[in-house]
Amino acid sequence: MEEVSLILIIFGLTLLVVLLIIVLAVVYYALEARRQGFEIVREKVEYFSTVNSVDDENVTLSPRGDDIRVITLPIVGLVSEEGSIVAGGTSIHHPDAITRQVLSSSGSIRKGSNVRTDLFVSQSDPKTSLGISYDDVEFESELGFFKAWEIRQNSNNWVIFIHGHRSNRRESLRFANLFRKLSFNQLMITYRNDQEALSDTGGYHMFGLTEWKDLEGAVKYVVRQGGTSITLFGHSMGGSIVLKFLLESSISCAVENIILESPALDLNAIVLEKAKSLPFPALTLLLPAKKLVSKLVGFDWKELNYLSRSHEFNTPILLIHSEDDRTVPVKLSDLLAAERPDLVTYVRLRHAPHAAAWNVCKEKVETSITSFLEDSSN
Repeated sequence: MEEVSLILIIFGLTLLVVLLIIVLAVVYYALEARRQGFEIVREKVEYFSTVNSVDDENVTLSPRGDDIRVITLPIVGLVSEEGSIVAGGTSIHHPDAITRQVLSSSGSIRKGSNVRTDLFVSQSDPKTSLGISYDDVEFESELGFFKAWEIRQNSNNWVIFIHGHRSNRRESLRFANLFRKLSFNQLMITYRNDQEALSDTGGYHMFGLTEWKDLEGAVKYVVRQGGTSITLFGHSMGGSIVLKFLLESSISCAVENIILESPALDLNAIVLEKAKSLPFPALTLLLPAKKLVSKLVGFDWKELNYLSRSHEFNTPILLIHSEDDRTVPVKLSDLLAAERPDLVTYVRLRHAPHAAAWNVCKEKVETSITSFLEDSSN
């Protein structure tokens, strides 16, 4: 009897330890998911790579970390504390170094400078970065007033740009010259919990669940400015914000066209893919971890599956996505294109990182946008 009792005690203690480990693992993954996806994090800027030589025509550097993958893209920015370079042209490979052509530069990057790659390319406002005149304007939402860059043309056509997760307005400057050629007024907006914007009481990035109200304020602003043809352009999480606006706003009918680049169409699927890439037992504990995240942040995961409501969309969509996107699986865009071929014009690319189609396929992307907007106006 004593031996049996001892065995039962050991078994019970072992079971308790296992359960405790499982609970701690669930809490860990939930807190990590909240931190990576929802919390407002002001990430520290780090410079991973070193410039070996630079002149007016070429820059040679030793790339490190993520820069190794990004530095060879057809167009990419190089940024240091001293200045910036827009690099392009043919990549010349050396042992532990790469040479790129200098397309433009500002500041004083020199030999020995520590740099990082930047997919947004432009480092400042439209005037400083591109020589495009603009106005700093504000539009009103339920929280108050939000900043925006406004580039005016003599036109009633408008495009409103909505940047992605933990990003900023610079993300959309890659498309500023194209929309100037197309004679579109441009509004590059901020929204709640941006570094340069108002914060809400929740204090989380909500993938459209709350941010759509700020986009609604921007659309109302454009309507008051006389905009009669409005296009929304959402990058990544900005695509989620656009779709939530379409589903919820009473003025969504004011929007004629949608452009989505690498849109976060279903956060459930994105999290699932991430869990698959993590060591055991991340995938096994995904469901309880998600339930804990939803309680901590305060939302229903079903609300973040915009694909499930694709039958409710009625606005033409240009969908741009690359199969090499490691952040948002391209199969989500494949599904949207398959479910709504009546609405979706799909530009499926290769070799582009997340939300960087322009950097890799500039001509194809710009031609596709031009054709889409011209077709919709006929």
